[in-house]
Amino acid sequence: MTHDEIVTAGAQRLIEAHERHTQIAVPECIPLADATDAYVIQERVSERLGTPSGWKLGGIIKGEVPRFSRLFSELSQRSPGHIAREDYHLVFLEPELAVVLGDDLPARDEPYRLEEIAERVASLHAAIEVVDSRFQSWPEVPPLWQLADGLSHGSFVLGSGIDGADLKQMKDAVYRLTLDGEVALSGRGNHPGGDPALLLMQMINTRVATSGEGFRAGEVITTGTFDGVVEMRRGHRAWLVFEGIGEVELNLD
Repeated sequence: MTHDEIVTAGAQRLIEAHERHTQIAVPECIPLADATDAYVIQERVSERLGTPSGWKLGGIIKGEVPRFSRLFSELSQRSPGHIAREDYHLVFLEPELAVVLGDDLPARDEPYRLEEIAERVASLHAAIEVVDSRFQSWPEVPPLWQLADGLSHGSFVLGSGIDGADLKQMKDAVYRLTLDGEVALSGRGNHPGGDPALLLMQMINTRVATSGEGFRAGEVITTGTFDGVVEMRRGHRAWLVFEGIGEVELNLD
């Protein structure tokens, strides 16, 4: 298959899965073997999902450039969030820190330094990402197909935060995620990708270099889970606190 045939076939499989609200098997007949093709599939699917509102980092391995996918207005909300179990195949939660851009980051040839990015960050927030997947075998999904599937994005809840651009506190942030009052995940720092602020910088520069496009004021960028995922069940109330930064609530109906 040519690159165009791979992209067209892969995008069609995932678009149909979204439209039919069903999970599918990983399409072994489509030889997806290139991250560039996976990103193109992801973008074609994204065009059918809703209004872009920002970005998420995912599939993060320390020492590697983080991969990324879109956030959408229709799949995002402010805390306290409410979602319905029947709208999802899976409901797993990730405790994350997210930034909201206060100014544009235009495309340019020279990579952005972290200090330049920090100057354009309006606020830093606690956030919860809901993980879902269009694949029956999740989490045993090949990384490129996870990338094509928007890095298993389900929805996003933005919590409270702090104004300003001090991103240094992201690295060793103290967090606690509870489900119905019981601690499910907690810790201090130890993000699997290292310093989330550096991951943010890498992601911004990678996307600018590969797409020739910048970022706009108001976009949200969430920087990946601090501690894996935890399953949420119907009736649960999730409460995430990042000390000194913010908190976020999500209810599963």
